[in-house]
Amino acid sequence: MNVNIESTSALRRKVTIEVDPDEIKRELDRTYNELRRGVVLKGFRPGHAPRNLLERFFGDQVRSDVIQRLVKEYTDRALDENNLKPVVEPEIVTEATDLPRTLKFSAVFDIRPEVVVKDYEGLKVPEENVEVADSRVDEVIEALRERQATLKKVEGRNVVQEGDVVLATVEAFEGEKSLMEGKVESRLLQVSKSALAHGVDEVLIGAEAGKEARATRSYPAEYDDKDLAGKTVEWRVTVKEIYERQLPALDDDFAKDQGDCQNLAELRERVRADLIERARAEADSRARQALLELIVERNPVEVPESMVSREQRAMEAELATTLRAGGLGEEQIAEQLRASAEEFHNRAVKRARNTLILDALCEQEHVEVDDEQLAERIGLILRQSGRTRERLADFYSHEENREALRRSMRREKVLEALLERARQGSKEQAQGAEGAPG
Repeated sequence: MNVNIESTSALRRKVTIEVDPDEIKRELDRTYNELRRGVVLKGFRPGHAPRNLLERFFGDQVRSDVIQRLVKEYTDRALDENNLKPVVEPEIVTEATDLPRTLKFSAVFDIRPEVVVKDYEGLKVPEENVEVADSRVDEVIEALRERQATLKKVEGRNVVQEGDVVLATVEAFEGEKSLMEGKVESRLLQVSKSALAHGVDEVLIGAEAGKEARATRSYPAEYDDKDLAGKTVEWRVTVKEIYERQLPALDDDFAKDQGDCQNLAELRERVRADLIERARAEADSRARQALLELIVERNPVEVPESMVSREQRAMEAELATTLRAGGLGEEQIAEQLRASAEEFHNRAVKRARNTLILDALCEQEHVEVDDEQLAERIGLILRQSGRTRERLADFYSHEENREALRRSMRREKVLEALLERARQGSKEQAQGAEGAPG
């Protein structure tokens, strides 16, 4: 193997590799011998097909497979022997493939910069004082009541009011053309803006049970729902029955129904504790981010462009998936991605820089995540995954995905340790100030 290493920039490397003809021939022979054992050609006993016929029928596929294997093997070997560590998978450029005489190719990639983090000791991050207002506790308990609401048919009133639940049919027309495949038959609808889109709630409010109500709405060309955009639509609704939501009484029996509570006071304390725990987790997240920003600000580092590109592609893929799930077409998605390109690039640079700093800190602080800790985290992820459990279990069965999670856990761990030190420093500073003579 002949290897030539070229530095095309401070972090960019081009490794040109030429495989020895003897190695190419050996791999071709091995591949054809394996093929011969498994293939049956008419007129020949199994395992006895001549090489020239194998080359005629399978030559292109064999050459492709051999090139792929040799490129992978010799790229890995060249990188290992020369202690080169790409930040992302190298881009392979094939230069000559005249098998078995020649196989020459280049691996182009960015290397991880040498990062030594400085000036991160002695930073101080005060701990936020977390409190939960009584009104927030009331909101959560009210939401619990809403989830346990029952429906009671309205007696003595046949006109729909906001907040009612109705059993109704809904149709939409442009002229006399229906915009729906069929009526929404016998469907329970919550009459509120948050529950009904397109202004249908306004059509229902004031409608009489047993009578058809009609109302016309015009939608702008840029309206989110492409089936309604730029159209004037007549909505036709027929209310069959009107119901009102009845909330359970706010008493000790209600509290007992929530589990692990004997009375309303205990339920309020449990809700408050949950809210405080959530608020503290959010405060900790803000503190970790603030600490990381302080460290990054003190340690400028050049970020490999391929690392930025990988982060940006991941963000774009995530947005595209979300937009697709929301019903947007591919042209609209492409337009959104173009509009977000600069923002995504800036965020990708920041995310890549944070990763480089945190990975360097993991090395300097000797932070590790052992197999037991990794397995525990994967178990937690699977227990919380619900219907995606099988897919996630398969995902984490692959070593590269487990190692990616391990790296992420190391970064979390080192930042948590540094935050604890920074908070301790803030406490000691505050105590010193209190004890100082006035």
